[in-house]
Parts: sequence; C-alpha cells; structure tokens
Amino acid sequence: MPKNGSVLKGISKSLRIQTLVALALVLLSLPAGPVAAYSSLFGSLAVYLPGLVFAVMVVGKLGGDSVVFLRAAMLAEFAKLMLTGALCAAVFIWVKPLAPGFFFLGMIGVLAAGWVGLALLFRE
Repeated sequence: MPKNGSVLKGISKSLRIQTLVALALVLLSLPAGPVAAYSSLFGSLAVYLPGLVFAVMVVGKLGGDSVVFLRAAMLAEFAKLMLTGALCAAVFIWVKPLAPGFFFLGMIGVLAAGWVGLALLFRE
C-alpha cells in the first residue's frame, strides 16, 4: 500500500486522467452532433462529480484511526452511489433531447479512466 503522500498524488492523477478522458469523449462525440457531445459530457459528470465527492470525504481521514477511516469510506461510498443515481435520474428526466448511448459512453469512459488511475497508484 502506498504512503499517504503518494495516495494524494495518485488521487490527483486519477482525477486528472478522468478529466482528460471526459474532454476527449466530448470532442470525439462532436462529429455526431451537439446532442451527442453534451450527452457524453453529462454522462462523464454523472461519474466524475460523485467520485470527486468521495475523494474529498475520504482524503481527510487518511492515516488516522482505521475505524474512523472505514466509517468515512462507507459513508462516502453511499453518498457516491446516491449522487450518481440522482444525477442519472436528473439527466434522463430534464435533459431533452438526450443521446443515451453517448451518455453511457461518457459514464463508462470516465469510470474506466478512474480504474486506470487506481492501477497507476498501486503500481508505484
């Protein structure tokens, strides 16, 4: 397991990778039209924002008491799942027109980028 300083760098690197992937997906979706591009952006944000909330909630508890950390991680994961569901529901209810395929492409792309960031963190 990496030390706390490298964990913070890893989290930062993972968020940067996710941001770059989200922007790349939006740009690659533009030829399909503006609806595809903003659908991809909303899908990316539906994964990125809850992940960011999770990171903010957990980072402050790194290196402390393991019970406190585990409690914070569980609450942060619950908050992340609820926020993801709420954002997805909000997009599907209020964003018209929407290209669902591009929405899910944005979600899957940013989610996979997060896994890559984690893999890079634990590789060091």
